[in-house]
Amino acid sequence: MIRIRDETDFHNWFKKNYKKLGFTKILKYDSGNFPDFVVLENGKKIRIELEIKSSNFILHKHQASKVDKVICVKKDADLKVPIVELKNFKVVKPTCKSPYSLTSQIYNLFKNQDILTTAEVSKSLNISWNTAEISLLNLTIDNKVERIKKTGVNLWVLKR
Repeated sequence: MIRIRDETDFHNWFKKNYKKLGFTKILKYDSGNFPDFVVLENGKKIRIELEIKSSNFILHKHQASKVDKVICVKKDADLKVPIVELKNFKVVKPTCKSPYSLTSQIYNLFKNQDILTTAEVSKSLNISWNTAEISLLNLTIDNKVERIKKTGVNLWVLKR
């Protein structure tokens, strides 16, 4: 069972596992815009929207003409586009841990090295600098990493 807390965890899972769903390459990813992903499937560009529930596609007022597939955890509504329902998922409370949460992914980067910059985290996970900084600050609050300020750069050090 794959545990996710929210759509962000779902996006993070998809970025790591898109090939298991038959896609060969992610051409575009933007969690802030619609559609969420543009991928290659059998050499053809496919526009993908990820939703926890298929009814969220309607709730978010997305246009069916601008997407080729909706991939969801639970199909609870029919749409005018093909729906791929993934069965092996469990949506858990936001307070539960998920291996696909951003802070979990960032913490895993520290397995390879003890010191990272915000820019390195941003580049490694293909996220914005601000998102990386906020997540690193959350790890600092959780007492997992320490922030060392140097002129022009923040260094993040794994706490042992």
